[in-house]
Amino acid sequence: MKKLKSISILIITFVVLLISDVYINKDDVSTNDDDDGKARDDRIASVINAAFDEYGLFNSQVGGTDSIIRIEMDEANSEQELLEYLEKNISKADLSHYNIKILKRNLKEVQTEHAMLLLEGIAMDYIKEKNYYDVQVYYPNGKPGQVLKVIINETSERSSEDLKAELENFLATKGAELPLGLRDISYEIQIIKV
Repeated sequence: MKKLKSISILIITFVVLLISDVYINKDDVSTNDDDDGKARDDRIASVINAAFDEYGLFNSQVGGTDSIIRIEMDEANSEQELLEYLEKNISKADLSHYNIKILKRNLKEVQTEHAMLLLEGIAMDYIKEKNYYDVQVYYPNGKPGQVLKVIINETSERSSEDLKAELENFLATKGAELPLGLRDISYEIQIIKV
């Protein structure tokens, strides 16, 4: 009887330890659904990547936190032809997990935005290199006009006019380093003291 009781306690202890170990490690085990979703995203992204040049795509995103395929494309290209290509090259089973959202944009606007972001980065590197800790540079992406905004702390002794001239001269020399299609973008530098 004592032996049976000891074996019962041993079995119960083993089961409790096994259950607690499975519960504690449940997040460490990947599920087939996660693997399938990742593989599905990769298959779709591969098809979209192959279409970038032919359909004038600028950007794409598959999945993420929602079940949407986002594609940004040149407004001069056919959205219908792109959708037909996707339906032909992606399985219906894979497509059934997503909604497709296509945003059409003007090529010149996208190039201008890209050039402005590059100029913003160049200006930020210059400000950092010069140790101008009281100066910030940003491009208000999505706003009309090409304006590179430069903010100077109001307590700074730095002259707005001098800084603007300094940045204009520096960016004029660096403009030649931009890709050919982005070099002739006109923009304004706006200095703001706050």
